[in-house]
Amino acid sequence: MKLFPAVAAFSLFVLASSASAQDAKLSDFPFWQKMSGWWASENTYFTADMDYTVRSYNSLVHIELDGTQFRESEHRFYPAGIATTRYGEGLMGPGEGVELIIITTGELIDDDGTLGNVRMDHSSGPFDPSVEYRVLSTDDGVRVRPNAKTGIDTYRMYFNFTTPNHRFRSNVGILYEEGEDIGGLRAFILYRDKRMTRDDFKAKRAEFRARHNVKVLRVVDPDKPGTSLVTRLD
Repeated sequence: MKLFPAVAAFSLFVLASSASAQDAKLSDFPFWQKMSGWWASENTYFTADMDYTVRSYNSLVHIELDGTQFRESEHRFYPAGIATTRYGEGLMGPGEGVELIIITTGELIDDDGTLGNVRMDHSSGPFDPSVEYRVLSTDDGVRVRPNAKTGIDTYRMYFNFTTPNHRFRSNVGILYEEGEDIGGLRAFILYRDKRMTRDDFKAKRAEFRARHNVKVLRVVDPDKPGTSLVTRLD
């Protein structure tokens, strides 16, 4: 059977496009190249009125890319307050902080650099299947988490690189439930990230634990996804 030239050319284009999408890796995208590595972060959590919920806390983040697979380990260091009440299970004393470790995984799902099949393991359980990380440019991306009923994002986190060694994360909490001012602001978190090395991690972890008087550690329970193990450090 003979193929007309136009049909043959189109067939080759489809095959080439399929192979390209199938062979793509996260490291092929400049945005994901920049995301990869070790980060130290200064964070502030605001209410909808731009008052402080947590004025100052910290994160240490490690992002690994392996072909199409994504893995992020984030250590959050909170001072005594609303976060320790939520995450500490009553184990801390007055003025003591908590360290929360969150594991996020996902995979490349298209040839635009989109990350899907996202799971975030910590005390709040896994993310919804609809969560995606979308590449907006070589320096910008966004993580969306639409509510199943209203279709409005519960959180929308923007990633912005000013240099390969500095990034800002802006996490917008959005009113999404029926009866609320849907689309309005309910919270805002600003993360100011600076690249570090693997060798910096131990010293930075000790620094942030001391800064926030961390005495309790909350980690993912490897045997029960979506739950955590909480222990004192002393």
